[in-house]
Amino acid sequence: MTRRLLKLAIAALAAGLFAAGAVPVRAAIETDPTELYNTMRKAYDEGTAKGWRFENELYYESTVFDAGRAYSLFRPTDPEYGDIAALAVDVASQLHYDPLTSDDASLWYVLEASAFEVKNGDEQHRPLAQALLDRLEQIQDDPKNLASAAETNALADAQDFNRDGDALVHLVVADVRAYNLTHDIAYRSALLQHAADPANPLERVPDPEYGEMFSIAQSALVDPGFSDADRQAARAIKYRRDHTPELRVIARVEAIPHELKLTRTAPADEYFGNLKYSPLGVRNEVVRINKYLDKGWGFRMEGDALQVDSAVEDWQKQYPHDFTLPATLLDAYRLFERVGTPKTISAAESVKTLLLVEYASSRQAQDLAAS
Repeated sequence: MTRRLLKLAIAALAAGLFAAGAVPVRAAIETDPTELYNTMRKAYDEGTAKGWRFENELYYESTVFDAGRAYSLFRPTDPEYGDIAALAVDVASQLHYDPLTSDDASLWYVLEASAFEVKNGDEQHRPLAQALLDRLEQIQDDPKNLASAAETNALADAQDFNRDGDALVHLVVADVRAYNLTHDIAYRSALLQHAADPANPLERVPDPEYGEMFSIAQSALVDPGFSDADRQAARAIKYRRDHTPELRVIARVEAIPHELKLTRTAPADEYFGNLKYSPLGVRNEVVRINKYLDKGWGFRMEGDALQVDSAVEDWQKQYPHDFTLPATLLDAYRLFERVGTPKTISAAESVKTLLLVEYASSRQAQDLAAS
């Protein structure tokens, strides 16, 4: 990452933000550009203080995407929009941004920022943005390419960050998600090899990949469908778990502070889409349309279903970290499939890709992939 350019960009953003005055705070911090800029600045300062380890880089990338997303939605004509778009291209390129392993659920913004920089960026950013845009457009709709890219990008991060512990953990996450998406046993074998690496701090593997990692390792010890190399790696993983107290935990619960939860969950009085549905309104509309489908209305519910699609798309763009979204996306996907018109089938495919790729760690994505 070009630290000098980032410092200049942050200084310019600060001047622009506070010269324009504070933005009225919305129902949640998630969509307030000023608050998100402040978070981005704190992440930058924290990364500088800690020497820019892999986890600091990932967190900073996340705050840049969140700030850029807010500018795109609420201040698209501000000059600062372009500054953050350039930052987004910088960090996405530096960290080999991958939609399958990223937990930011902001692929749409990374594509938008890249397209913006291709058209409006300086000599440094135009080729960088074009390369990023080309790479993402080539993989986003193909599960095999997505899985392969996730593995390649995670390996590149591990190399670039000199096998930093969190970069090695990131490799395990990539392996699990690639395997879930494709059921290709090559990723299962890669997972076992990477998890058996004694330098990999397995206690830092996040849920649900943590549980899946040990489940696959246990299966390798008893299932003849695994290779000898798989079984050898599984024995190494079992030995580490048996002799490491932190790894003997069966289930883990991550507590989310109330303030952070507010930045993740769409508030009840926020409204989305063409008809301005609240989160509860979206869910109620899905139930209502399904009742009409039960009575044989079929294609006549197309218009209503597409209004749900409009609301879900808007909701996801504004609150991508909302933990209730995967369930809503799965319900919407099933609804659009039931209506069965060309337009709703197209909407279903878009929602399916969104769920499988950007919410890959969710139970709903895993259930859908398994089916």
